[in-house]
Amino acid sequence: MTARAWLLVLVLLLAVSGRSPAEDDAPAPRRAPARAAATVANEDRALLRQLSDAQRGLGEQVQQLRDRLEAIQGQLSSNRDQGQGVEEEVKGLREEVKGLYVELSGVKAQIDALKGDVGGVNSNVSAFRTFSGFFIALMILLMAVIFVLTIRR
Repeated sequence: MTARAWLLVLVLLLAVSGRSPAEDDAPAPRRAPARAAATVANEDRALLRQLSDAQRGLGEQVQQLRDRLEAIQGQLSSNRDQGQGVEEEVKGLREEVKGLYVELSGVKAQIDALKGDVGGVNSNVSAFRTFSGFFIALMILLMAVIFVLTIRR
C-alpha cells in the first residue's frame, strides 16, 4: 500500500477508537454539554464520510492502475509474439540466403566449366575454318583445272 493509504487507515482507526494516544495519559475530561457532543459526533461522521470517499477514490485509482497494468502486459506479450515472428522470419531469410549462396557457388562452377568448353569450341572452330579454307581453295583450283581442260578441247 502507498503512504497515503496507510495514513488514511491510521486516521480511520483513530477516529473509530474515539481517543488518541495522547488522551491515554491525560485525566478524564469533563462531560461536555449534549450540544457539543452532537457537534463532535457530526464532525466525526463528516470525517468518516470524507475518509470513505477518499478510500473509494483510491480504490478507483488502484483499479485504473490495475487495468492499465493489464493493458501494458497484454501489449507486451503481443510485442513479444511479434518479435518472435520477426525472429523466425529473419531465420528463414538467413537460410534462404545460405541456399542462394550455395546455388550461386554451383552456378560459378558451371560457368567456369563452360569457359573451358567454349575455349575448346573456339579451337575447334579455328581448326574448322582453316580446314574449310583449304577445302574451298582446293575446290576452286579443281574447278579452274576442269574449266581449263574443258576449254582446251
